[in-house]
Amino acid sequence: MLTLRELIENQINNRKIWIEKISTTENGYYNYSGNFQTFHFQLGILELTRDEIFSVKSNFFLCGLIDEFRVVKFNNRLLDYGLNHISLVLLSDNEQLILRYSKLRYQRGTNAQLSMDEMVAIGETAVWCNTVQFFMANDNEGVVRNLNILETITLKKLSKNQQELLLDYEFYKALLARDKAKMEEVLEKLVSHKTHKKRNDNPILNQYISLPALGYAKLAWRKGIEVEVNSPLVPKELLPIKPNESYEIPYDFLK
Repeated sequence: MLTLRELIENQINNRKIWIEKISTTENGYYNYSGNFQTFHFQLGILELTRDEIFSVKSNFFLCGLIDEFRVVKFNNRLLDYGLNHISLVLLSDNEQLILRYSKLRYQRGTNAQLSMDEMVAIGETAVWCNTVQFFMANDNEGVVRNLNILETITLKKLSKNQQELLLDYEFYKALLARDKAKMEEVLEKLVSHKTHKKRNDNPILNQYISLPALGYAKLAWRKGIEVEVNSPLVPKELLPIKPNESYEIPYDFLK
């Protein structure tokens, strides 16, 4: 198995190819932008092992920008399954990006017969990310509406293999109620060995953080509720709200 450093070194070599493809092929933006997102996620984890928190946030910021680019330019439906994606945006501490991301939606058209909002209304998987978006936007009315959708539609459709999503629902309810003890109880379950391994299936990266648990803990801190999780998979140094003084955008296609 590759080490984290070896994984990054391989991606650095690939990145040169991605940049060339983006600049020389008609569909390069579509085909390779997701690779950049994965690269900066991995690089952010490597910087975390070095305790370079500024760089961690910078890389997670770029992950969010690339998500935004993919949704806006290509109507990508990553928000149907993007709880890990949205967690990285929260961890970036970039307030402008967090606000924009809270409003990010795919629309009817390419890749989508229904808009994200329409998918949420019928209880499809987009409701999970959308609920986090409402928390990001401090829209409690939207959160309450989505909790009702989850209760009456989505949870009833969960397969046996999806039952761990009940923890996400319990966390949202506890966050809305500002119930710190309940949130901490749910977060401990999310980082338990079985659930963590299922939700974080990369055998290299899952040694360092647990998503969406870390993103949920950060969301609680953003609400002024300083939850504590007794696990190295929820690094305490990423929880305080401390934006970088600046965030560099190194790619022309994101500017």
